[in-house]
Amino acid sequence: MEINTLSLENLILVSEQHSKKQIKMKKIIAFIFILGILTGCSDFLDKQPDDMKTDDMVWSDRTQVEGYLANVYAALPQPNLHQDDPWLGLADEVDLSWTVYNTYPINLGNWSPSSWFYRKYELWYRAIRASFVFENNVDRCPELSNDLKTQYKAEVKFLRGYYYWLLLRQYGPVVLIKEIQPSDADYASFMRAPFDECVEYIIQLMDEAAADLPLHWQNDPKWFGKPNQIICKAVKSIVLTFAASPQWNGNKEYADFKNPDGTPLANTTYDENKWKKAAAASREVIDISEQRPEANLRLYKNNEHGDAEFNPYKSCVDVHLKKWNCEVIFGANSNYHTEAWMIHTSPGPKNLGGVGATQRVVDAFLMENGRTIDDPQSGYVEEGFSVSPHKNWNPNNRSVNTEEGRKQMIADIRQCEAWGHWAGDWNMYANREPRFYASILYNRRIIPQLPDDIDKRNYHSSPGQKDGYARAELYYGGVSRQSGSYTFFSRTGYLAFKNNDPMANMYDRIFPQEYSNVFIRYATILLNYIEALNEYDPSNSDIRKYWDLIRERAGVPSVFSVNPEIAGQKDLQRDFILRERQIELCFEGDRYFTSRRRWLAHTPDGGGPVDSRKFGDGGRMWGMDINAGDPAKNNFSFTGFYKRVPFETRVFEKAYYLFPIPQTEIDKSKNLVQNPWW
Repeated sequence: MEINTLSLENLILVSEQHSKKQIKMKKIIAFIFILGILTGCSDFLDKQPDDMKTDDMVWSDRTQVEGYLANVYAALPQPNLHQDDPWLGLADEVDLSWTVYNTYPINLGNWSPSSWFYRKYELWYRAIRASFVFENNVDRCPELSNDLKTQYKAEVKFLRGYYYWLLLRQYGPVVLIKEIQPSDADYASFMRAPFDECVEYIIQLMDEAAADLPLHWQNDPKWFGKPNQIICKAVKSIVLTFAASPQWNGNKEYADFKNPDGTPLANTTYDENKWKKAAAASREVIDISEQRPEANLRLYKNNEHGDAEFNPYKSCVDVHLKKWNCEVIFGANSNYHTEAWMIHTSPGPKNLGGVGATQRVVDAFLMENGRTIDDPQSGYVEEGFSVSPHKNWNPNNRSVNTEEGRKQMIADIRQCEAWGHWAGDWNMYANREPRFYASILYNRRIIPQLPDDIDKRNYHSSPGQKDGYARAELYYGGVSRQSGSYTFFSRTGYLAFKNNDPMANMYDRIFPQEYSNVFIRYATILLNYIEALNEYDPSNSDIRKYWDLIRERAGVPSVFSVNPEIAGQKDLQRDFILRERQIELCFEGDRYFTSRRRWLAHTPDGGGPVDSRKFGDGGRMWGMDINAGDPAKNNFSFTGFYKRVPFETRVFEKAYYLFPIPQTEIDKSKNLVQNPWW
């Protein structure tokens, strides 16, 4: 059972923004909490109020009260390499090569309401119940000031709303519990609330929490990661954008999705006003950025953080690596998760190298002139080796064929001064936009995350290619396909590079800085805003204003200067906006939810010789031909690798838009209806 696999340490160490003294809570409190909300398999609706310890011993002591609060935070999900969640492995942008990951059988259609994969239903309800217990008892602690009691109650309101949001986006409409129920409550008779009612309650909780929280925590870094007004408003932006999207706004395919008493759980009539509410919520966050400079909220640019000159590539790399930078809205300290991600995305040997980007996301990235690769004016070339290097490949004019020049060049690459393709790289990867190079490690690209030691770099190269630069060898027989005792490697011919520290030493496992998980960043809010505006006011000047900000940071021209014909055209603009999300937010978990909320995940495979779809999580998924040629003879001159081939045929049914309510919960409650098509 998934819950029982959670360690005590993982349950305790959640609110990492507290000081170490606050985090290391007494084991007795963790034990009480675990017994109260995590023991066994029965769900929240079966629990009795006296299961929670609310005695004077607990609630009179500040340390124990704050320990209880830390445990309310404990159900916040951590990425954990995306082994436990589906947001990468089930989306069309990534292949996780490991068959031990639960996404592997699900992509082949092996899934049912009895499956235990990412079963958070019971856990989050228990956390919701714990938030009520805390809110109802914290005032009993004489060691806390009234201001701190008010803040803590606001925090658990935020957490309650956030857990309901996590339930809503994964399972759809849920049973809303708005207060501690009496001991004789008939939980089995409770019904799911309509989707819009769930949204309203989440928004209500965010507003109530924001009223008693500070705007930001800039003056008190130990609280970084705790909810504040900006986080509450950002969650509203995300929830309302989700609610305004086609899955839940006028989707007639949910017409029969009803409670046993006939109450519809989804509104099948389109309401344009939902997009207006979503835009207004995003606008509130933008206004804080523009009107409250003390909030330090904006898109990250390297030249605003110590560098003399703006470098779009370095900006796009560092926004994910610089801890608590100006773009981070909601996150958590977590060296372990980022370091483990680097081990799993860096090429072998000595790394696991199995998080493969799909050809679809590779093709989505723009050319450096801002055009899509299918634009006749883009300059894109599909085949052949590039003759000329990228303009930024060697900005300091290093003598790359000398030992001293090699070391200098490696330093430039690792410090993000040198970037872009080299002469001899495949043309498919030539002259692409900075975000491409910040996100994708392709065949023959120099691996940044290794020291300049020639022996350590040559360890990552085949005998005929040991030149001290260490290029990724993702073809059949290449060194990057070896991982010590493991047989894991990218099945797509690419590796995700985003969130990899180029200054890390993946040979010796040395990481030069501390990292954090980023749950929400400012770019997401800007993308939410322009998407919402486009749906009801496609000529609004703010669309260009804030879209241009994203493109400017990315180092590519405005979409309206490159494609002026789309201006004011809702459908055309929408296509480009969704593509911008696909690029800007790749490998961050957004693609999974965007494809679902836009009701595009079931786009069928046309069956053609190449992938012509922009969306579709079923059917053939494509990459390079990693099994072509002779492994004893292949090298960087082998062109057979660069053929588009499907690496997997996935199954996606309409039922998969939502996780099924766990069958054990359905069996317990006569009024709990299952999700459509399960």
